[in-house]
Amino acid sequence: MKPTYDHKQGAAPVFSLAKLVASLCALWLVANPAHAQSSSNVDTQTVLLEPLTLAKLSDMDFGDLLVTTGGTVVLSADSVTTCIATGGVVHTQECQPATFAGSGISGQRVRVRRPIGRTITLTGPGDDMTVTDFTIDGGATLNLVNSNPNWERFRINTLDGVFIFRVGGTLNVNPNQLPGVYAGSFDIRIDYQ
Repeated sequence: MKPTYDHKQGAAPVFSLAKLVASLCALWLVANPAHAQSSSNVDTQTVLLEPLTLAKLSDMDFGDLLVTTGGTVVLSADSVTTCIATGGVVHTQECQPATFAGSGISGQRVRVRRPIGRTITLTGPGDDMTVTDFTIDGGATLNLVNSNPNWERFRINTLDGVFIFRVGGTLNVNPNQLPGVYAGSFDIRIDYQ
């Protein structure tokens, strides 16, 4: 189709090309009904352990928080994880302790050291927050033998020597904490004895 012109009463030429495009689009929409498609990616992973090794299975995550006047969030290290908020902090999403897997010999002793200085600093858009009061839980795979403020000593309680332990702690939230993502890192050291 050619564009048409209207020259009545000295008016500027008017192109009907827009009408043509609109008509073709309408025809295409009628001829091609919409089909919804969606897809989702799922990550999978596996950990192969050599004797006397340690592997991180998951990061520590305190979930999403609503903050009014500051307070704390206590993240348990148990296999049934809980997050208990105090003060002006409301916990709104799932939380999880840091989880590690190791491999030794059944009955062998292992010592798990808490992070150096027993404090993690989380940085983000506002004032830094800290994580303190670390707890370490070996669940059914490790039997607690001895404890002090810097480490926990366990005995491996599985026949194959593979064990899992979790690390929890207390997040200290400042009053008027700015919203955003806060992150930090820490080292876990394990000594096979």
